[in-house]
Amino acid sequence: MRSFLPSTFRLDSWKSVTPYIRILMNDKWRDLSDFQKWLQRLNELETVIKEEATWKLIRYLQNMQDEDNRLAYEHYLKEIKPRLSKALYHLYKRYWHSPWRSTLPKEKFLNFNRTVYNYISLYNPQNVVLEAKAELLANECNEIIGMIAEETVEVDGEILTLSEASSFLNSQDREKRREVWEKIYEVDAAYQDRLDDIMSELISIRTQIAKNTGFDNYYDYRFQQLGRFDWSVDLCHKFHRLVEKVVKPLYEWLLSYRRRRLGLKTLYPWDLYLDVNDADKPLEPFQREDELIEKSLKLFERLHPKIGAYVRYLREIGHLDLSYRPGKTPTSYCLTLPESGLPFVLMNAIGIHRDVVEFIHEVGHAVHVLQSRHIPYLLLREYPMEVAELASIGLEMMALYHMDVFYPSLSDLGRVWFEQISQIITSLPWIATVDAFQEWLYKNPRHTPKERRTEWIKIYRRFHGDEAVWPKEALGILWQRKIHIFDSPLYYIEYGIAQIGALQLWYNYDRQPHETMERYLYALSLGYTKRVPEIYKAARVQFWFDAPLMKKLAHFVISKLKEAYIWMWDDSYL
Repeated sequence: MRSFLPSTFRLDSWKSVTPYIRILMNDKWRDLSDFQKWLQRLNELETVIKEEATWKLIRYLQNMQDEDNRLAYEHYLKEIKPRLSKALYHLYKRYWHSPWRSTLPKEKFLNFNRTVYNYISLYNPQNVVLEAKAELLANECNEIIGMIAEETVEVDGEILTLSEASSFLNSQDREKRREVWEKIYEVDAAYQDRLDDIMSELISIRTQIAKNTGFDNYYDYRFQQLGRFDWSVDLCHKFHRLVEKVVKPLYEWLLSYRRRRLGLKTLYPWDLYLDVNDADKPLEPFQREDELIEKSLKLFERLHPKIGAYVRYLREIGHLDLSYRPGKTPTSYCLTLPESGLPFVLMNAIGIHRDVVEFIHEVGHAVHVLQSRHIPYLLLREYPMEVAELASIGLEMMALYHMDVFYPSLSDLGRVWFEQISQIITSLPWIATVDAFQEWLYKNPRHTPKERRTEWIKIYRRFHGDEAVWPKEALGILWQRKIHIFDSPLYYIEYGIAQIGALQLWYNYDRQPHETMERYLYALSLGYTKRVPEIYKAARVQFWFDAPLMKKLAHFVISKLKEAYIWMWDDSYL
């Protein structure tokens, strides 16, 4: 309920915001009550503006070919957001230097104060325009990736989009897989120079942002900007070492298993996509959006009635937009509307198993938003990514036990478990690769595109080995398909940290499902009112991973992989 801004407020221009900024800059505080009222007003202004801005982003992502939606969102990025950044800097300074701030409960406002201080210490007026420019370049990357997905190739005399053609990568016909993979690569390669140019420009802009703020490089600046208050770069390097030592051998075993199942001497990239377990029978979990939702509701209600009720409500209010449409973003999102405290889930589902997993993942984010909406201050609801991804990946893992709503056949269920577990093993080397690559990018900003590709290949092979043979040119641009590198720099290691937390949730759920789910929901209800390790602890998982923990989880993963294998090939099991 608004008490400061009128219900008719619309974020049409900076002029619509200015009167309220002026009031907040000039308000006098006679006592603590006045200060708290001012703080509530500031919080309301932020939540209303962010909600309006998020709706502009949603409309843009729903149809990236719509010129009006694009211009409306770009207007916000160019004309409103830079001015808002400056205004918030001055308002946060008022808050920080107020004598009344020290009277607020220290522990309750710990992360609020850490976030505010971080913003003030990193703000530089020279960077406002640079940040807006970088965001527009990142948007161009999103549009290019969307364009790539809509490009067409000819397969067997039929014109198909790349998304449609990629289904042939599951073909038993190896020559057909190679043909289609090469056609897809040719399309990717046609955009590589522009994406390289954008990356070079982004590195230049971001390096300047860092130097303007007194940092030697953007990596160190961004690490602090992301609010990684409770851990340091040492944790990233520890993650890299553990992946290389514990996970890489599992990944190489999976590739060896794939090679043997396919009867091949050598694996090439066109051999990496098909389901090697009964690959001639593709999994068909649903055909329509309403079927995806109905089946998912059964799964979510089994996990916890509250989760089922949340998803049902989101469907009723139209906050689930899941079906494929031309022009729609190819990336799945759960976007937060902070004033209403509601999530909006956006996908481009086409009826494959990956859509089911992505929907569960985004619902994990949605549950997080809804569980923490009771927290009054926005800055205590804006939890860091390593917390956000624990919610989403954790739900993915616990949902495995209820996938029979999509796959009643035990052999199909075994395939799903095998694929999901394999994806866990595959994702950790990829996360380590992307994280180590971005550290190199920003600590060596004067590199050339050629050097960039060489370093990517080197880092990729460090964590993935040489079991699969890639054409050098194709491997060198593989990083370009990871949009996070363009639009969310350094935000990726969080997936790895959260994945380790999610594996622990899975381990616990396997033994105590009811208690684990209750602890999970409780941890999500904390928002950002506690330190990150404390939030993990609330979910009964360990934040500070080490070699013994990783080995325990590896043994658990292997045992479940073996169990899934038995389901696939022995229907009498269980």
